[in-house]
Amino acid sequence: MNDEQPKVKKGRGPGKKPRLFCTSLRMEKHVLEFYKTQYPDSMQAKMREVLTDYVNNQLAQQGAQNGTQEND
Repeated sequence: MNDEQPKVKKGRGPGKKPRLFCTSLRMEKHVLEFYKTQYPDSMQAKMREVLTDYVNNQLAQQGAQNGTQEND
């Protein structure tokens, strides 16, 4: 007899940070140097924060524009 429990797939679980994806990004030298000098220990994290804030603001503006167009 096989009394083994079924295998449970392990995942990231609740409360974990969302998965990040690796990408290659080309940018001007002065931009990269700015982040390297201003945020030497967290350059990628700061870039991610700035980009995320930008995208969230754009989405909010689009939502606001779509909301006003629907009401007209």
